[in-house]
Amino acid sequence: NAAQIDASEYENKVREKYPPALLQHDEHIVFAFKSLGGSGRDHYMLTNKRVLVRDKMGITGKQIAYKSVPYTSIRAFSFETCGSLDTDSAMKIHARGIGTVSLDFTKSVDVLAIHRFLSAAVIQGKGAGEEYVAEGTSGYGNGSGDASTSIFDLLGSNYAQIDKFELESRLKPSVLLPQEKVELAFKCGRDSILMTSLRILKIDVQGVTGERIEYLTILWPTIRGFSVETAGNILDRDTELTLYFNLPSTHCTLEGFPSNARTRMKIDFRDGQSDIFAVQRFISDKVLGPDTMAPSQHGGAMAGYHDTGSGSLFAWIGDDNRMVDPREAEAQFKFILQSCESVELAFKGRRDMILFTTKRIIFVDKNSCHIWMDVF
Repeated sequence: NAAQIDASEYENKVREKYPPALLQHDEHIVFAFKSLGGSGRDHYMLTNKRVLVRDKMGITGKQIAYKSVPYTSIRAFSFETCGSLDTDSAMKIHARGIGTVSLDFTKSVDVLAIHRFLSAAVIQGKGAGEEYVAEGTSGYGNGSGDASTSIFDLLGSNYAQIDKFELESRLKPSVLLPQEKVELAFKCGRDSILMTSLRILKIDVQGVTGERIEYLTILWPTIRGFSVETAGNILDRDTELTLYFNLPSTHCTLEGFPSNARTRMKIDFRDGQSDIFAVQRFISDKVLGPDTMAPSQHGGAMAGYHDTGSGSLFAWIGDDNRMVDPREAEAQFKFILQSCESVELAFKGRRDMILFTTKRIIFVDKNSCHIWMDVF
């Protein structure tokens, strides 16, 4: 476990003893750590520009590896506080092109202070996602504030929407940034999921005592697709959200599992306790952003044509898609489109549809129990 050391003193030592070009002239060390409780030979630095690791290798330590992780390459990060039995805290950084960088700290290190600093350093510009609709007109809604969870919801990991304002006030300023707003908040047992103006934050309370807590941040630009699924019959009454991304993580070789463990996140919501389409609207705003693309000149095919079906038994059996009026499809699915988004091409099989809009492709799959929309 790494112990924290004085950052300013260590910066002076680095500039005097180590290669002059190791730190840029305008680069400063904000946090510094030394391995093995402060007696080791490996050093870790969080500067105003990057995470810098100085790793002495071999028996003599003459060979030294310097690993730099620019804040612009970080796509997700997590911090774990100390537990009652596991007294070390931890930090994990998932960076593009580099992979996962992990670091354990001694009990005396304030990981939430490091969490706040890294949040401010990483979540800037495009890292915060696209602009979304202002609070007064967003209509994302707020939960009832009821955080109770039944045994069935706990076993099924079904989240319920709760009061976002209460949770935001509780997490400021210890976890959330001063300018950060919670737009949607969900809770299941002791765990919570927040969708804020800057990120997706998953809070996982671990252990019997609940002292060890993991705060996982996923940046909005990491998301490459998402799907929402409405509730079905009595056997499938929860709504579902799936986020698709590809974070650098440990390679998995188990049969039936994706090679990358963090390719997606699936969240179940308690039926009647969350607005799945409010979730879809907010994610659309954060991922797709304002419409700046002109309509395609190839759009509008089959406009005004009245669909009478495939007209072929073999086409119906094979679920072959046919082009239908995009304006009718747009009117039918306006509830999942952004106000600036329009359908340019539409295709229909037996019951399923594919929509090509000005901003994405939407797959509408009408199963026997529910309807789900896969949005990319």
